Amino acid sequence: MSTASISPSSTDWSMLSLADSDPFPAYEELRERGPIIWDPGMNCWLVLAYDLCKLIESDEGTYRIAVSDAPPLSFEIKGGRTGVSSLLGDEHTRMRRLYLKLLGPKLMPQYRDEHVIPVINDAVDRFIGRGEAELVGEFSEVVPARIMASMFGLPWREDKLIEDISRWHQDIVTWIGRGYSGEEFTRKAKLASDELNNLFRPLVLERGDKRGTDIISRIWTDAPEHYGPVGVDEVMAIVRDIAIGAGETTSHAIANAAYLFLSDRVLHEAVSRDPEGALNAFVEETLRSLGSVQWRFRVANSDVSLGGAEIKENDLICLLHAAANRDPDHYACPHALDLNRKSPADHLAFNVGPRVCLGMWLARLKMRESLKVFISRLPDMRLDPTKEAPTFRSFSHRHFGPLHVKF
Repeated sequence: MSTASISPSSTDWSMLSLADSDPFPAYEELRERGPIIWDPGMNCWLVLAYDLCKLIESDEGTYRIAVSDAPPLSFEIKGGRTGVSSLLGDEHTRMRRLYLKLLGPKLMPQYRDEHVIPVINDAVDRFIGRGEAELVGEFSEVVPARIMASMFGLPWREDKLIEDISRWHQDIVTWIGRGYSGEEFTRKAKLASDELNNLFRPLVLERGDKRGTDIISRIWTDAPEHYGPVGVDEVMAIVRDIAIGAGETTSHAIANAAYLFLSDRVLHEAVSRDPEGALNAFVEETLRSLGSVQWRFRVANSDVSLGGAEIKENDLICLLHAAANRDPDHYACPHALDLNRKSPADHLAFNVGPRVCLGMWLARLKMRESLKVFISRLPDMRLDPTKEAPTFRSFSHRHFGPLHVKF
């Protein structure tokens, strides 16, 4: 019997069966089994409840980050051990100070004008004259990568470079989302990491001596004060960490926002009439209802009883944010997009607790400005019913696609 034919009500069911298919009906069926269930295919506990996800992620004394147990190859593929996502304790706290200096909310107006708006308008310029486009390949996949390249002082208009960066990051994210496993996934992730190192190392070496205004130069300049002394390997790890976070995950979020904007006329009109309040609420509801990163991992430091499950020391725990963000015990009408939802940012799209994503301000900025340009420059844009319909594709990081549009 194939895994796809097994019902989520069965203890033999695995989340592995949900690749490239709509996961939300399965999540609702899983809730009938409880807030925490064992997944034999993923070899981990799945946590579906909002409150339990928040509890686990806020308590690093009881539940450590999975990277603590990751094989040495994982650090090699991710670019090193110095990125904020890999550090622990005081090192993690100090690195967060540096990331806030580099990516904090005070910098968003500057990044908007210097990087975000020019890249978004360039993307639209490339297809606006045709009267049609495919927004995933021509917009959501390339815009975050070009913005990242611009911020790092790379030639962001070079198509081949951007295609390569996007593909390399996608291969690494896919491998991470599958728990650092799978021979072919590992091979592709290793090759992608080597290519990214070849791209970034010459820049890191050069800007250690010749500083500019780009983020690589600023890491060299700001790290000693906010984190501590750094060398080439440490700066490389930080660059690689920021690059993957600033590109791959936001690509999915932009595609999901575009899909929802184009597929619901009432929401479309509300956001178009109010490109501030309603648009901001729409961005948060997109992040809550569809997200980008579907789950994150933790590991139990000791035996613990939680949500009716007996979790053993060193058991792997999958915090299923895509399900928790639709938890009916936490949200009224969780499947509906509500632009008047109380506390719209009360979701898990960017994690919570000590690991909350420090790229969240930049991610929101890119989503908001993309929608504003759609409203101002492509007011008649709509999904093309004659082309392939969008589906919620991929696995650990998801987006709707393809997005064939006419205008």
